[in-house]
Amino acid sequence: MKITTYLAIVFSAVLFLTSCGNQQANLKNVEASLPAVNEADVLYNFLKLSGNYINSDAMPTMITADEVFENLGNKAFHVIDMRTPDLYEAGHINGAINVQQEGIYEYFKNTIDASKYEKVVLVCKSGQSASYVGSVMQLLGYQNVYAMKRGMSGWNKQFADEVWIKNSGSAFADKLETTPNEKGKKYDYPAIKTGKRAGIDILDALAADVLKKTANDWGLKAEEVFANPSSYYIINYWVEEQYNAGHIPTAIQYTPKKSLSRSTSLATIPTDKKVVVYCYTGQQAAYVVAYLRILGYDAYSVLYGANGFMNSKMNEGGAIGHAFTSAEVKNYPLVLGDKPSDVVETAVETTATTTAAKTEAPTKPKKKASGGGGGGC
Repeated sequence: MKITTYLAIVFSAVLFLTSCGNQQANLKNVEASLPAVNEADVLYNFLKLSGNYINSDAMPTMITADEVFENLGNKAFHVIDMRTPDLYEAGHINGAINVQQEGIYEYFKNTIDASKYEKVVLVCKSGQSASYVGSVMQLLGYQNVYAMKRGMSGWNKQFADEVWIKNSGSAFADKLETTPNEKGKKYDYPAIKTGKRAGIDILDALAADVLKKTANDWGLKAEEVFANPSSYYIINYWVEEQYNAGHIPTAIQYTPKKSLSRSTSLATIPTDKKVVVYCYTGQQAAYVVAYLRILGYDAYSVLYGANGFMNSKMNEGGAIGHAFTSAEVKNYPLVLGDKPSDVVETAVETTATTTAAKTEAPTKPKKKASGGGGGGC
């Protein structure tokens, strides 16, 4: 090759790389010159145009254990068990895939095509973590994602004993107030700074972070709240009649599916205080808390809701209702071991309860309508 030809090639390559470098620099300069966007406004408008899920009749998208049992073997149902591997191995729903919460975001993005299923069912211990994650997935556009009500506690007594049955109580049933508390002044909305400009990109960045938070981060025990209720901004997420029948001291009533929009009462939620939400069971509150955290609020849920502190009072006179009873716990079969299918590894059978649950074949209930949009918490 002639030296002149070689030099020409080198010069062209340098010119090309310089040009590319200049283009990238120019693009960065253009981006830097764009006017700043209010990410909170962009995100809220995007969520509103996407269906305004948290204020819609669809919320909370929940499904009962009965419906899941009725659809065992239905390939249109995809069940994801979010519990730890040891709990999964101790007994899970036939066909359920074990994906812990920290892996859910990537699982939906890179492993499954969720649109292929009629329903994707999230299952945890109590229904609360599944509701929190389910809320985020709904906001991301996965409208066929459901949380199983009561979690594995509703599926089999083996798990209910240490979860719903243990955590339902009435320790603060005599510490309630009936005097209504008014909403206060309006606040600026929380600032959001992801560096993104489009609503879907802002939401995607926030969702990945919010999904990293487990119930240990966003859940509060009732005794923590009752110890000093004035240190929180407490949202009672019930209709007014139920609120007036008895609520946590200082709690303020917000109407479910209506009150958390900018055109209603969202601006009355403070940005300088921990926001605590409670409902009947902690499940619908978990949906709300995930939404508020996406919007930048420092939000928490009272674990197990009112059932955790006033269970005995909830059905008195029928004013509140929704009291948990052990009659809700089913005896549906369990699969043992680390495989999704019902091939049982007998070495894992350690208790009579587990063996009985595995071998007993309950009569399937009549098929029920979807739990989506109903079921309260």
